[in-house]
Amino acid sequence: MLVTTEALVLSKTNYSETSLIVRCYTQTDGIKSYMIKGGKQGRNGKKNIALFQPLHQLEITAHHKSNSGLSIPKSIKLSKPYQTIPYAMDKIAVVLFLSEVLSSALREEEANTSLFQYLTNSLSWFDMQDNLANFHILFLLSLTKHLGFYPDVRDKEQPYFDMENGCFTSRKSSHIQDDITTISVFKAFLGTNFDTVSEVLVSSKERKQLLELLMRYYQIHLQGFSRPKSLNILHEIYS
Repeated sequence: MLVTTEALVLSKTNYSETSLIVRCYTQTDGIKSYMIKGGKQGRNGKKNIALFQPLHQLEITAHHKSNSGLSIPKSIKLSKPYQTIPYAMDKIAVVLFLSEVLSSALREEEANTSLFQYLTNSLSWFDMQDNLANFHILFLLSLTKHLGFYPDVRDKEQPYFDMENGCFTSRKSSHIQDDITTISVFKAFLGTNFDTVSEVLVSSKERKQLLELLMRYYQIHLQGFSRPKSLNILHEIYS
């Protein structure tokens, strides 16, 4: 069936000397992979390097197959060009990290409109901001709402966080995060939003520890979730 859909670029890989495979999260069908024939050649090659950067927002027209096979697009264009992300090294590092997270976390080949809108709206907001340091923390935390394991905050006053059950507790056991400072910072992010996230004051060390907590939390709740290779780069930028 011929479909025109909004899409987020998750990754691209070389298929041959001339072609690419681009994996996207689409508004209409979830995860889809596209064969870009001649995508590395000549003038088109230079254009595609820019077009298929991590988390760029595209409009794709293609015949989507009912199985997980590759689709060949009839047309591709930027739907919402970023104004700052492609030109700021710190923002590039953040979207590279988040694209790795999403590549590992998103598996479904079906539409999830609320998730897609969350992703695109968040990234468009990020593109227009200058205060960046806390964005990826809140992005990951809010993403868990759509993936089904947002922390239960009913016992938020308890001192520890049970990573396996996603709730606060007074008891220590396996999968319990008991570092008081990290838990305090974690609680500060719960219930905030992108417009107020810059008001959460944390040190670079605390931010790093919280990010490591979130990566472990994702690994516990998402089978096969891999620690992003770009995580260390992100730590260096915000150290």
